[in-house]
Amino acid sequence: MKKFLIHLSKIIFPILFFFLVLEIAIRKIPNDYQLKKEYLDKNATKINTLILGSSHTFYGLNPEYFSTKTFNAAYVSQSLDLDYEILNAYQSKFKNLKTVIIPISYFSLFETLETDVEKWRIKNYVMYYGFKNKYQFTDNFESLNNHITQNVKKAVKYYVLDKSFITASNLGWGTNFNSENKKTFEGAFTAKKHTAKNFNLYSENLKNLEKIIALSKKNNINIVFITTPTHKSYYQDLNKIQLEKTTKTISNLVKNNSNCKYFNLLKSDKFTSEDFYDADHLNEIGAKRLSLLLDKLITH
Repeated sequence: MKKFLIHLSKIIFPILFFFLVLEIAIRKIPNDYQLKKEYLDKNATKINTLILGSSHTFYGLNPEYFSTKTFNAAYVSQSLDLDYEILNAYQSKFKNLKTVIIPISYFSLFETLETDVEKWRIKNYVMYYGFKNKYQFTDNFESLNNHITQNVKKAVKYYVLDKSFITASNLGWGTNFNSENKKTFEGAFTAKKHTAKNFNLYSENLKNLEKIIALSKKNNINIVFITTPTHKSYYQDLNKIQLEKTTKTISNLVKNNSNCKYFNLLKSDKFTSEDFYDADHLNEIGAKRLSLLLDKLITH
């Protein structure tokens, strides 16, 4: 038995050591979540306008074009519960925060990151933002969330090939949806993907919105809800019931809360095909246009 355990340990320890080294190596690779947290840690007291939400605002709103000190804390597939967590985590530091921008997309009230196909991203909020892990044990580790070959390739790309994994500007705006790499507008496909199978998560997301509003009221912060522009190929195939439920919900919240405004630009004619990266995301040209427009709407 003793010989067996010794033999087993000779096999297990090198494997554990390998995974430990790989875990540390992956965590030390700079990423967008680290960038955003570090910026908020250092500059939260100076921020006047905070952008939250999913990829629609991550790529669609560039702080550079706002007249106030603005930071983009949005990210791909970031749902309303995580928007609340970010706002809540820094509320004591947001001494000069006047406005919070929250996207209300076609899918916003009917999904969470935890239930999304990209739920693997939850680990980033646990590990890099330091949020409490309410999800799975594996969300405490990089090495347990991706296949080992993916992690090894990532380490090689960064440490050997000097590849950067930062895709955000210093102010948090997503930079890699640009006009030079424009995608085919597959609006019908994307609309179907964003259409909820059921409305089971509606109540949970409404509660998250109400929590965001209450926290903002408490701290004298205004909320700007925005439905970002989309291409006709996308919005013409949206489910009318889901879309109407979304717009009615936000309109009612705005009606009952004086610190809230809503700008629905889903079908805005101010944007052309040249402004879009794909059917539901703006490129850098569209992001500039939307940022300048929204800044004007907020400040006037």
